[in-house]
Amino acid sequence: MVRLRNEDVSERQHFTENKLLDTSRECFAEEPDRIMDAGDRFMKYFLRNASPEGVLFKTIKEITSEMNIPHQTLSKVLKRLEEEEIIYRRNGIIGLWRK
Repeated sequence: MVRLRNEDVSERQHFTENKLLDTSRECFAEEPDRIMDAGDRFMKYFLRNASPEGVLFKTIKEITSEMNIPHQTLSKVLKRLEEEEIIYRRNGIIGLWRK
């Protein structure tokens, strides 16, 4: 019974990740290919590195270095995700909006 409960939670988290990736891809649909690709890569990076609460405790410099992405490109990606209220940035953290 406990195992089933854990599997259910895992499936819900997986569905949420897929939904989040789909939503972010939609918001980059009108952007140039390099921004769309960077947005997709960032969301996958975010999902891998964020805390279970959906918060990423990394500086922009760390993210650009680890992702090998220009600062300007990452800034455009983050700005677009903020406009769509997918993420928020406060005091050096990046978090997911809970809807």
